[in-house]
Amino acid sequence: MSGHGSFWGHFWLAKLFLQFAGLLPIGGSSCLWKSFLNQFLATLPLWTSFYILIPEFKYIFFQSPDIDSFLEAVLITISVLTYQLRSIFVVVYRHRITRLFLVCETMWKEAVPADYSVIFIWAKRAKRISTIYFCGAYCSVITFAVTSTVKQLSSAENSTTKYYPFAPEEDSTPTPQYQIKFATQVLISYIGIAYIAACDMTGTILALNMCGQLALIRSWLADVSGENVCKRDRKTDQNLQNVLMKCARRHQIVLDFCSELGDVIRYNYLIQIITEMYIMAVSGARLSQGSGSVQHLSTLLLAINGLLFSCWPADTLSCQSTAIAQAAYEVPWHRGSSREKTMVAVMIARSQRPATLSAGNFIKLSLQTFSSITSNGLSFCMVLLNI
Repeated sequence: MSGHGSFWGHFWLAKLFLQFAGLLPIGGSSCLWKSFLNQFLATLPLWTSFYILIPEFKYIFFQSPDIDSFLEAVLITISVLTYQLRSIFVVVYRHRITRLFLVCETMWKEAVPADYSVIFIWAKRAKRISTIYFCGAYCSVITFAVTSTVKQLSSAENSTTKYYPFAPEEDSTPTPQYQIKFATQVLISYIGIAYIAACDMTGTILALNMCGQLALIRSWLADVSGENVCKRDRKTDQNLQNVLMKCARRHQIVLDFCSELGDVIRYNYLIQIITEMYIMAVSGARLSQGSGSVQHLSTLLLAINGLLFSCWPADTLSCQSTAIAQAAYEVPWHRGSSREKTMVAVMIARSQRPATLSAGNFIKLSLQTFSSITSNGLSFCMVLLNI
């Protein structure tokens, strides 16, 4: 596979985000200082986000804001709590996620050029989706910073009000202190959004790469479906038997991988579904009221895309896993040896139960789930508009 580039050479942007979030080791784990740096990065948003969270709590519970300001504070609070929950997820599951990426990278290296043409289609989709989401996440932070800057520049010359991107406005803040606080909020928000993007795209990248492996198995089975069979002794040639063994082994590896991925990523998906549903509702309500339209439009689009980019790969993975049964059935197993019939029967039996990814073990991710969550978010948005 070296002629086609390495796995991380293809997902270089994702690697940067994953390393920054502590999900991947930085330059290997042999150096002690790099190991400490990795642990530090894993917990970074857990404590830095209190710089934004505490003022928002004080504003909500002790200053009696109006409904517009209250919704704005709730939106920022939910986003910041999401940073912290993702940091806990990284601390608990980062070693298992690293192993999953290592397995995925190993299968990439073992592929021959003919196999690469199949798996690269899915790797390209994973790269495209993750790149869009990473860029969109950072653009969302930029819109909040730019909106606050425009408000500050547009205020009256003798005004003492200072506007912040992720905190309530204040009066009579000294200029150096204002600039430092403004820059600190933007930096912390960049850190937090990087963690959210890295955690959300972990499942997407791995799921789509497994879709590529399942498509590869189907291509192997399709190649041998037209193999000639010796009718005299009812046995296929040795090539068919070898290919079936290769397919059966790879199929089991992929299913075990998907099971492990589902166990690792389930709580991150649960956090994502709950928080993004409320973010969609609050952002939609603020957008409908015409308050901060640009920044809330970017937040709304990011939440919708994040949910879609998690549900669609999970739905596709489920469809690809069940399609193996049809591909295996098309092999001339009925004229093969008993061993070949057994291998085909095992693959068909495994495919009866599709590989699924779920949120907290009770919400199966699919396009139907995406439709349901967005519908619930819209309903909650209508409730907020009627308050």
